[in-house]
Amino acid sequence: MGVKTQLSHPLKETLGPGPSTLQTNGAGMKGSYILVLNLAEDTRLTVGRLGTLEFPAGLYLYCGSALNGLEPRIRRHLRRDKKLHWHIDYLSAVAPLIEVWWVVREERWECRWAQAITGQGGEVVAQKFGSSDCRCATHLLKVAGGDGLETIRSGLLDKLADAEQGVWRVGDDGQRLPPV
Repeated sequence: MGVKTQLSHPLKETLGPGPSTLQTNGAGMKGSYILVLNLAEDTRLTVGRLGTLEFPAGLYLYCGSALNGLEPRIRRHLRRDKKLHWHIDYLSAVAPLIEVWWVVREERWECRWAQAITGQGGEVVAQKFGSSDCRCATHLLKVAGGDGLETIRSGLLDKLADAEQGVWRVGDDGQRLPPV
């Protein structure tokens, strides 16, 4: 597994280990992340310019990147009171985040991750969701739970073992939970 660091930031008490730098406390750190969301029931949502979409109940992985501040981007996704800006904001308003997987890297990994998850059985439910700025079919994939989720996570993060990385479990209140 990659290098683990502690935040040198007051919010470390709520979120614990996370992406950080000495000068910026993660504000300028580049990286990629995967949000794990649990949609409890079949849902119809209007998602910006994508229009009205049907989302079957289940687990979803959303692949994203933050080249101007990984930690602030992740923290924004954890907030409940946010303006609906990105496609994922619409889904996360009704499907709670249960985990965040992150890696600090200069380059984007979201497209490679989305393709890898598709190759491991991830189902495309919404075309161009989160991928309007690239050629990917989507950056949101529906996946099976249980051991399959752990297999996907380790398969993706183990390939980047030389990078600072981590997994945050998230509680019902949007706060980070202690590790298992």
